[in-house]
Formats: sequence, structure tokens, C-alpha cells
Amino acid sequence: MESLVTQVSQGGAGTEGLQQPHYAEESSDFGDEDYGSSLIHMNIQDTHYYITRDQLISLPESLLLCLFPSGVFLDRNGQVITNLTPDDEVYIPNFFPDCFEYIMEVYTKAHEDCTYYPVNKIFDRSPPSRGLFSFGSNHESAEQEILHEKPVIIVLREDLDYYCVPQCEFKFDNKETSEDLLYHIMAQVKTAAGSYLTAKKSIFQGLYSSNRLKHRQASPQRGRPQDGNHPNSQELFAEGARVLGPAEQHLKDMLCSSGFKNQSLWGNRFQEPGKTVISSLSLCRIANETTETFRKQYGVAKIRWEQEMQSKDQSLSPTVSQSLSPSNSNGGGLAPSLSNQSIRDRPPSRSGREKRKSRLSALADNVRSRSTSRQRSQSRQRHQETPKLYDIMPKPDINVKLLLFWRKPARKCWWGEEDLELDVDVYGSWAPDSSVDANGKHTIMLKTPKLPNEGLNKLHIPVKLHIRRVWTLELSIVGVQ
Repeated sequence: MESLVTQVSQGGAGTEGLQQPHYAEESSDFGDEDYGSSLIHMNIQDTHYYITRDQLISLPESLLLCLFPSGVFLDRNGQVITNLTPDDEVYIPNFFPDCFEYIMEVYTKAHEDCTYYPVNKIFDRSPPSRGLFSFGSNHESAEQEILHEKPVIIVLREDLDYYCVPQCEFKFDNKETSEDLLYHIMAQVKTAAGSYLTAKKSIFQGLYSSNRLKHRQASPQRGRPQDGNHPNSQELFAEGARVLGPAEQHLKDMLCSSGFKNQSLWGNRFQEPGKTVISSLSLCRIANETTETFRKQYGVAKIRWEQEMQSKDQSLSPTVSQSLSPSNSNGGGLAPSLSNQSIRDRPPSRSGREKRKSRLSALADNVRSRSTSRQRSQSRQRHQETPKLYDIMPKPDINVKLLLFWRKPARKCWWGEEDLELDVDVYGSWAPDSSVDANGKHTIMLKTPKLPNEGLNKLHIPVKLHIRRVWTLELSIVGVQ
């Protein structure tokens, strides 16, 4: 009888990455000019998808290894497809369609933002120089600017294996059927444990389950969730809960500063059929200049800036018009009064020297008036120029340590354990209390049924779960070859 306890393969060709597909040369639909846009027919558990080669290869390594564990394309019979043609069907039996659709939804949106909304073009943003001989800090700053120019996705995956150890003894009424009865009850226990673990969708809850963490009272200033009503937050952050170690706390702080939250849930979580393996995936889009939210915020900030400039121009216009009005000009409304005053007070005659001095003074006043008007006009033009991107919007603060995981998946593995009681349908019942052994374990009397549902009872069975978690963290930058 096949056992339900299975292990995740640690070796195999999957660790070498996905091999590049080779397309048959005789196919006219897959010429060199269409090589990148050629469609690949994928069958994921009898759900059919069509994806281009560029879209498939743009996925990070950690996701490609989930889709193709052996590192090659396989057909329905498990044979390697060497010459991929439009008629070939790439068969993927051990992946969930919902998870694939979740991946493609996030990456399709990122590709659209990268293609139709290039940051340097729509924001008139000057990219940093990336010359051939750029070294040191200039090269590092240019590499960090990629986090602001292209859509960036954090890929966090968890592979969870669990092992169930019932905390009770079993007695059988028939040795011949003991193996079948034990198989049935263990299958029920593993199924119930899988449902229990699958329902726990909090991302950071797994970090608190490490056996290396000691039970101690949590500090009230450290790591408390913003939403106390979250179902998992009370369990994680209650007094007496485990406190993260330095490495785990550093990992959590880095993720929370990049888009995750204390209450973040897995974007997709599923249990592989017939296995004690639960796979979880979360794709977090970093909030940089490429997101739709940033573009909307920039549009609002630009409208607000234009309104402020318009209000300043309106408040400045009466002063400028008043200073340039005929009543305030040298050749306008003041001339008659000055002329009448000069007729009464002016001596009968002036020397030619005084006349020349008066004309030069008037000419100087006219020049100063024109210069002042020109300066005001240039000042208004400078105010009306469109400001730079970061003049009206703060530059997103992105943790540059994420670049350490770009094209370099990092893995973290740890063990944990949990004691719980599971509701299990069993062909039998609890033995009397007098049958408790020296270790305090109760006994379940299993009876062979004569009919399918005869003697089937729901019991609360204490179980100790041994859980192994493997986290894979990778940074994916869309649009960078």
C-alpha cells in the first residue's frame, strides 16, 4: 500500500534552471523574427494556456523551477520535447491553475506598465549615466536606479512539509485488517492537518514557529500589528508569544519596508493532492515610480502645483499692472502736474547743460522701468515651467538590500512543531480511561467494519505536527535583460 508521507526532492535537474527551448526550423510560423513572440501551449492540470516565449523566460528562476522541476519541457507521456512546434503541448501535472493565473496577472500588469508607461519618458526624468567605464559609487548608484525605472516584484515562496504523530495508542480487533485501519486513520489525520495548515494564511506566522525561538514575553514596542482584529495577530503577538531572533527579525523588517505588512497573507496557497506538502506564493509589487498609484499621485500633485502657480500669478498681476499704469509712468499722468509746477517755479531760462542732464535722467528712468518689467516677465515664465518629478513628488524610499536577491534566489529552512487536536472520522472509539498507559496516552479501539459506514465515529485526536518550512526569496525586475 502506497504511503501518503512524501518528501520534496532535493536533487534533480531542476536546480540547473530551465533549458532554452529549441524550435523546429521547418515551422514557418516560428521564424527568427517571431522567435520571442512565439506561443507555447501549456496544459496545467487539463487547463490550457498560451504564453509567449519572452513572457515565460522573463519569470524568475524560483517560479520556473516550480513549473518545470526537471528543467525541460515534457509532454503528456513524460517525454522530453526537444523540437518545440506549435502542435506540441507542454504538460505540467503538479501545479495549480489558480497559482499560474495569479502569477500571470501580476506579471502582465508589470509588463504593461513597463511598455506603455516608461518612467524616464512620461516624467521627463533624466536617467543616470551608465557609461562603459563607470566604476565604484557611480556604477552602484546607476544599478540602484533600476529599482526606480522598472517594475520590481518581490517573489516569496514557501514549501511546507508536515509530519503527523498521533498522541495516542491504537488497538485492533483483527491483525489482518490492522494495516488497512491504520492507513485509514493516518490518511484522515493528515488530511485534517493539511486543511488546518492551509487555512493559516498569515505570511509571517511561520517565522514564529521555529524550534530555535525560545518562549519569552514579547516587548510591547516590537513588532505589534497595526490591526489587532486580524485572526492571526492575537496568536502571534500575545504576551508570552515567541520573539523573533536577529536573523528572522532582520528578514521581516526588510520585507515590511518593501511592501509587505505584519498582517500580509499569502497570495496563493494550496496543498498538493495526495501529499503532505503545502506550497504558498506571494508576489509583492514594490511601490516605485512605475506603479499606477504613483502616476495618479503625481497627477494630483501636478494639478495642485498648477493651481498654486495660478493663484500666485493672479495675486501678482494687480501689482504689476499698477506699476505700469499711465498714472505711475514718467510720461503719463504725472507729466501735467510736473509741467504746471515747472511753469510756476521754473526760472525763465535754463542753460543747455541743465537741459541735457534732464533728458539723460529721463532716459535712465525709462531704461530702469523696462528692465524691471523684463525681470518680472522672466520670473513669471520660470514659475510657469513644469517642475521636475522629484520637485513635487518625494522619491520612493526603496531598500537597496533587495538587489542582493536579484537573479540570486536565497533560501531559508527551519523546523517547527505544534500540538493540536483534530476532528477525525475513525472506525472505532476511545477505550475506557483505565487503559491509559504510563505516558498518559489514551487508546483508540479500532474495529473492522462490515459495512462502509459501520462504526464510523468522529473523535478529537491529539496530534503533534512536525513542520519543515523552506522560504525562497528572489527579486524580479521586469524589462531588464
